Amino acid sequence: MELREERKPGKRAVKGAGVEPRGRRGAPSEEFFRSLIDYTLDVITVLDERGRMLYNTPSVTRILGYEPQELENRVCFDFVHPDDLPRVREVFERGIREPGITESVEYRFRHKDGSWRFLESVGENLLDNPVVRGVVVSSHDITDRKRVEEEMRESEEIHRGLVSISPDAIIICDLQGTITYVSPQALRLYGCQSEAELVGRNAIHFIAPEDREKVRTLYQMTLRENAGRSAELTAFRKDGSRSVVELHVTTIRDSEGKPKVLVCFARDITERKRMELELQNRNEELEAFAHTISHDLLTPVAIVEGYAKAALEADAEGRSEAERECLEAIARGARRMSELISSLLQYAQAGHTHEGPLRVDAGEVLTEVLMDLEEEVQNKGVSLVVRDPLPAVRAEAVKLRQVFYNLLSNALKHMGEVEKPRIEVNAAVREGMVTFCVRDNGVGIPESLQGQIFEPFKRFNPDGTGGLGIGLSTVKRAVRSWGGETWVESKPGEGASFFFTALAAE
Repeated sequence: MELREERKPGKRAVKGAGVEPRGRRGAPSEEFFRSLIDYTLDVITVLDERGRMLYNTPSVTRILGYEPQELENRVCFDFVHPDDLPRVREVFERGIREPGITESVEYRFRHKDGSWRFLESVGENLLDNPVVRGVVVSSHDITDRKRVEEEMRESEEIHRGLVSISPDAIIICDLQGTITYVSPQALRLYGCQSEAELVGRNAIHFIAPEDREKVRTLYQMTLRENAGRSAELTAFRKDGSRSVVELHVTTIRDSEGKPKVLVCFARDITERKRMELELQNRNEELEAFAHTISHDLLTPVAIVEGYAKAALEADAEGRSEAERECLEAIARGARRMSELISSLLQYAQAGHTHEGPLRVDAGEVLTEVLMDLEEEVQNKGVSLVVRDPLPAVRAEAVKLRQVFYNLLSNALKHMGEVEKPRIEVNAAVREGMVTFCVRDNGVGIPESLQGQIFEPFKRFNPDGTGGLGIGLSTVKRAVRSWGGETWVESKPGEGASFFFTALAAE
């Protein structure tokens, strides 16, 4: 049967499924309101005075997972998160006591799958309304909004925490350089007690006049190139004193790429610069000392030794025994002084980089050193073993030669009276780092002395052998110059193993 709408004179036909927008007296019909409710995005709930759910709109299924009939006659408070329940009950009971009051409340409601959804609800007491006879509550799902708010809050706390523990002072300025924010470290940097002493002032006022143009250029380049820039400059403290600051400037930009603010990271490097200057001065003094020794002392020492030897040869048979002993003592002293000067020069030069770490074949360097020590090795009857081909490393060839020569000479010198003297050289490569080892079976080193043997001008010779106390300190200084480390492992009577490291060559 086909349903048709009767047209009457003066009446306009209504399209649709027969739902009339108006009742007999012009008011919206029940079916009209039901259609609106079925399509609402929020959940509309009708509660009785005890909080039992008498009705839920179909949207409850989409938002909370329940079919409307599953919630009928269920107490709504049973679905509210325990932490939110007291507040929700308070609002509900106040609404029951005072009809006409409309209040809003945010809380968590249990989803059918067991999760919690955040709802924002507003209700009105219509218990006295003969048509409704209940409390009408409209609930909006704000879970996504709450999640975003929580993420923003956590992000803010993380960034605030990072700022508070950062060793750098953080200053935010507008594009004209006016300070809008300072971190606690910035207050310490400038010797201030409160943000009010800095915020609102132009950052350029805290820079020494001779560096202000440098800062202006730094700002302009940062804004123009969209890249962070750094510089060292002198800054003023509140009390008028100066400090050396390392400044890094960057920008925060909007969605269109236009700069919004300038962010400055500043670190007080006054003490570091002082130490660098002090170290530079000490190095210059050491170089001057080494230069004096090499040029002012080495030449006269050589002359003394030469004249003493000439006298011995010229009148070898005509001089008394006492005179000969004196001349021999002069020659020995001059020779020892010459050795000391040469060792001092090696020590001074070992810490300086001349050509930078290059690819060096460690096996070739060791072969050259062994040729120089061949006679001494044979005279002492030492068995010298090199394990596997030694790898190439990044170091200076001259310094690597110094290291091998001093370590092998040290092993030969402190071999002692062992029955079968032996020296072994090997290397191991791990994660791009080469660890060399020179191991002997000599007298060994007491544990109490192992931390001091690399210090210059200290001698520890339990076996009575001579030495200047510079060889091992030269080794440490040379290895450190290319970024390596040096250490020893030893037990008295069981020999010693000296280790040093270098980066493997590609």
